[in-house]
Amino acid sequence: MESLFELVFGIFSFAALLRFLLQVVGAPYRNPLSEFAVSLSEFAVRPLRRWIPGFRGVDYSPLLWAWLLECLLLAANLTLLGMVRPLDLVHFIPWVLVMGWVTVLRHGLYLLMGAVFLLAVLSWINPYSPIMPAVDALTRPFLNPLRRIIPLMGTVDLTPVVLMVIFQLTLTVLIGALEMLAQRLM
Repeated sequence: MESLFELVFGIFSFAALLRFLLQVVGAPYRNPLSEFAVSLSEFAVRPLRRWIPGFRGVDYSPLLWAWLLECLLLAANLTLLGMVRPLDLVHFIPWVLVMGWVTVLRHGLYLLMGAVFLLAVLSWINPYSPIMPAVDALTRPFLNPLRRIIPLMGTVDLTPVVLMVIFQLTLTVLIGALEMLAQRLM
């Protein structure tokens, strides 16, 4: 039962986070990836917009929706796994709120890693794919600074590999440290 919750909440959380990231990087709205993210998150994001104002052209309601879903999933896991009785969950609210943000950060890195991998594969197989502009927009802010430092090896661009290593180190070191700090709240 818990894996069903994780699957459903995870899909909606990833869609909301993808929608937020695509908006932040200025990805074209008319592509299958953006339309997928919007269609899965619009029912929750639209009401949240009434209370969450945009700032500098960025709509933060998809990010809030992803965080709320992760917090609900963490609270549900605590109670469904029998770690905490439902009435005692109040004492774990600070941990759930902090771990919700840590989880959103981790999922954001996973999305970016997936985008880098997809960009590398699509550039070889089908560089004119309809989702290529969105994937390129997601990865460009991270790959361009590396491309200024790392030269091409013949015709091979190694910056996606370097970026994947950086993302993996960030997951291991930074996200791991944040999780350990959050565990102290528990």
